[in-house]
Amino acid sequence: MKMYDVVIIGGGPAGSIAAIQLRNSGYSVKVIEKLKFPRFVIGESLLPRCNELLEEVGMLNIVEDAGFQLKGGVTFENEENNRKVIHFTENLGQKHNSSFQVRREIFDKLLFDNAEKLGASMSMETEVIAFDENKNIVTVVNSKGEEEKYQAKKVIDASGYGRVLPRLLNLETHSSLSSRRAIFCRVQNDSRDTDGTDGYITVYVVGDNDAWIWNIPLSSTETSVGIVCSEEYFQSFDGDETGFWNHVVENNSHAKVRYANATKINDVGMIGGYSSDVTTMFGANFVLVGNATEFLDPIFSSGVTLALESGVKAANLIIEEFKGKEVDWKCEYEDYMMIGINVFREYVNAWYDGRLQTILFSDKLTADKIERKVVSVLSGYVWDESQMFVHSPKEALERIYHLLK
Repeated sequence: MKMYDVVIIGGGPAGSIAAIQLRNSGYSVKVIEKLKFPRFVIGESLLPRCNELLEEVGMLNIVEDAGFQLKGGVTFENEENNRKVIHFTENLGQKHNSSFQVRREIFDKLLFDNAEKLGASMSMETEVIAFDENKNIVTVVNSKGEEEKYQAKKVIDASGYGRVLPRLLNLETHSSLSSRRAIFCRVQNDSRDTDGTDGYITVYVVGDNDAWIWNIPLSSTETSVGIVCSEEYFQSFDGDETGFWNHVVENNSHAKVRYANATKINDVGMIGGYSSDVTTMFGANFVLVGNATEFLDPIFSSGVTLALESGVKAANLIIEEFKGKEVDWKCEYEDYMMIGINVFREYVNAWYDGRLQTILFSDKLTADKIERKVVSVLSGYVWDESQMFVHSPKEALERIYHLLK
């Protein structure tokens, strides 16, 4: 049986950035990834907070050199032709005010490969089949069908939608968010705005808030297009994913213009019932990071931000623990992560019940302190409890909604 300081389940952004940070401090790391990289995955739009985390672990320059599409903000548009442009430069003065739109198959492998270059032992096409929580032994089946065992001082579960330890340890619980579907495809040769926002992610509201469309420019010619809606709305069309995607894109007043001459690059895909939650984020010998903890919704591109934040935070606390410091995982990790998760959750709820759209499209919302606080949250800076939208997100949103409606 092989021994490591840390075994990480999952080689996506959360797992790889944790491995990088642990290797930066000299600890032995084993990363177990079920799939073979590169692999296609959605969640292609990063937030400025991601840049700060990548910089902390020494990866920002490498990501910048990869040539990803620069992302300077987000544009919201509804079918009444209301338009709101959020420029990340208009935040509360945070260090980073832009980020990237990334092909995740490239971005994830970039982090994965750099973890390996730093000395982490990386295994792909390897599946975790058991976990002994008391002895901290992870049992896997490798690509050859052989069973192997690894023992670690700490195990990090970064398995994403696979949610390995939540399943094995019965930690899964129902999300408070409604069940929704994401139906997506990549296209080429769409028509974009020429006002300097061509690299921004654009969100189109469908009908009377029936659904929304993400439009993520991955290059000058390629765009990721996804539709998010309730299960009931999807089922009301009585068709398959491709037919639904075609119908919504062809009938939305903005999308039908943008994609009139565009062509699909790949088949239409779908993920359903993606929101999830757990009863705890840690145990005596393990910690959950990224989507293995809680996944909310793609509306504000929070997924990779929460993955990187939790991966770096967990790695830093493990390093402190290994150095002999007593770590309060409830306070320093779970409660900390829940600050940001709860802010994003309130924004998700306010988006779907219409309050946030009222705020965003209000002609009273100007580039003053209120707007800058909104921009700061949409930039991923959701742990700064000195601002009202973080320390009291529900009350702050409700107050601004009534002020601006």
